[in-house]
Amino acid sequence: MGIGRKLFDEIDKPIGYKKVYQNSYGLESEASWNGIIKGYNGFPDGKTVGSGNSFEGKNRVIISNWEGVFTTNDGEQLTFKGRDMNKMGKFVVLRTYSTNFKKLSWINGLVCLLEGTFNENKKEFSSIGYEWIFLI
Repeated sequence: MGIGRKLFDEIDKPIGYKKVYQNSYGLESEASWNGIIKGYNGFPDGKTVGSGNSFEGKNRVIISNWEGVFTTNDGEQLTFKGRDMNKMGKFVVLRTYSTNFKKLSWINGLVCLLEGTFNENKKEFSSIGYEWIFLI
């Protein structure tokens, strides 16, 4: 497996947060966010909205599951699902997309690897998405 083309830059802002459960092992929460994607190499520009669940352990490592909708500037919609790991404001995400739009069918099953950071002052997540290539 390897990293392929850069596909997008993404800026996300949290829009909701709810603590679900806390115990001696850590904190479970739900969150939502929206964002803007600037695409490269054929990946479209657009806006995202997503939500998911996170677990933050006592070691301050956060593991999350996310899903949402990406609406391109042309009005086409894609769904996405992802999983990430965040430690000390730095994170990595594994994300997949799907769509019914023929023009963007190449994105179906695309696996992206995102790396990014959380800026506490701006209250935003900034990431770069890369194509993840399966080498045979």
